[in-house]
Amino acid sequence: MEKWGMFEFNSPYFGEIIEKINDVVLPNDYIELMKKHNGGEGDIGETWLILYPLEELQEINDDYEIEEILPGHIIIGSNGGELYGIDNKGNYFNVPVPIDEDDVALLGTEIELLPDKINALWE
Repeated sequence: MEKWGMFEFNSPYFGEIIEKINDVVLPNDYIELMKKHNGGEGDIGETWLILYPLEELQEINDDYEIEEILPGHIIIGSNGGELYGIDNKGNYFNVPVPIDEDDVALLGTEIELLPDKINALWE
């Protein structure tokens, strides 16, 4: 977890596994990370990252009205000014707030590389 820098992970997730939020199937690597750590927050190098707990994702996505604004996308985290998520093709992405589909930047398909991809946006 060296790439995660000073990120402080939460406790493992022991609830029923959530495999899908809205129309987005959660990637296996993301589910495995959440089972071990269930989100957390902290400094990942160039910026701060908050990964929302698995059990809060549906409510957070409903609150942001993501299904209406960005169909085929869900939000899994934030840095306080930008949102991070997964699309229905398994890509991780970031988008600034206020949300506009034209501003979505793809960040790859692996949760382990997410800190590197996010940091590259800030270099």
